[in-house]
Order: sequence, then C-alpha cells, then structure tokens
Amino acid sequence: MSSKVTTETFFYIGFDRLSLCVFEGINKKIFEKEILINNYKEKESSDDLIINFLGENIIKIEKKIDKFVNEINLIIFDPNFLLIQASIKKSRTGDKINKRDLDYMLFDLKQQIKENNIDKTITYMKINNFLLDKKKYLSLEDNFECTELCLQIDFVCLSNKVIDNFSKIIKKYQISIDKIFSAKYLKDYSAITGENELQTAVRLKYEKDENEVHLIKKTVENLGFFERFFKFFN
Repeated sequence: MSSKVTTETFFYIGFDRLSLCVFEGINKKIFEKEILINNYKEKESSDDLIINFLGENIIKIEKKIDKFVNEINLIIFDPNFLLIQASIKKSRTGDKINKRDLDYMLFDLKQQIKENNIDKTITYMKINNFLLDKKKYLSLEDNFECTELCLQIDFVCLSNKVIDNFSKIIKKYQISIDKIFSAKYLKDYSAITGENELQTAVRLKYEKDENEVHLIKKTVENLGFFERFFKFFN
C-alpha cells in the first residue's frame, strides 16, 4: 500500500454514538461510519462494541485510502478528563525576558502539573494569553522582550487508566494513538468558532493552534513557535 496521500483518521467515542472519519485535508472527508450505541449496548459491552466497530471499518478505510492506518486521533466524551487552568509569572530587572525564558516557564509549569497529577497524562496544553509588562496579548512574536511576563494556560489531562485501556483496544489492529481530544473541551472551543467538535479537532490537527504547545514532536521541519519548545527540552 502507498503512503503518498496525507490523511488523518478520527475516532469519536461518545455516550450515544461511535463515529469513524477520515479526512484528506481540513474540508475533504473521504470516509465516515457511525453507529448509535443504544442499538447495541444490550448485546455488547462498551469495549467489545469499540473493538468490533474498529474491526469492521479499519480494513474498509485502508482499502479506501490505499495505505495502512498506523495512527488514530481520539475524540472522547469522558468524565475522567480534567481541565486545569494555571498561570505562571516571571519578572526581572536588568536583562530582558525573552523566548528562552518563555520556554523554561512552560517547561516548569508543565512539570508542576505532571508532578501533582501523577495518575494523569496531559493531552492538550494551550496558552490562552500573555501579559507582557501588564499588557495583554493573544500571541507573541519570536523576538519579543519584556521585564515581566505572565502566562495563562489550559492543561487538559486524562486518566492514565483510560488511555491505557484505549491503547490496548486499538493496538489489536496494530494502530497507536496520535492525539487525544476532550470532546467537552472541543465543544466549548467550538462555541467560539461556530464549528462542531469534529471540525475543530480536524482543524487543530491539520493547521494547529498558534498558541498550542505540542506535546509530541512529529517532525523537525518547519517547526512552529511552540513546537520548538519540546525540541529544546526533549
């Protein structure tokens, strides 16, 4: 099978339905299959339903796109997601605060969140705004300088047990998890953009949010402002 065409597979796991979609770019949906959970829940457990649903459709997807599905993006409605809104501040007299200081601040705060939530994994990390010398900005240039910097950041975390369970299910088909999205967080996000949860997830996967801190480095080429963060520390 070839791997020339860039496609992304999204698996929506909700309280009422399962949905498997494949996109070739943000606006080109090339596969979609959906089932209502209520029609099956008396016959199968939730895990069995997911396993059978994937088994029936992964081969169809691979034939459709003419390549193997190696990774999948999950969109999950789960009460085990935890939204942590945190902030960190740094001030300095003399030398200016710059991009390198910002990297260290992000790393320090991320480590604090991890150390205080050892049973969870950070699935999403986004800077909501920046305060430079008490002035609010929604984004920054690479060459910024200031004497006081404050960051307000969203961390979305999910129980390790939940992630391990989904990983084991999906691994049955030689597939690994790429990104995990909280459907509730996407829904709140979508209220601002006017998109639905799936559209927002697809856009974030293809275009990336300017202020999202990418937790897994996919490539070393064309690194964005915050993609360099983990290239620097990892």
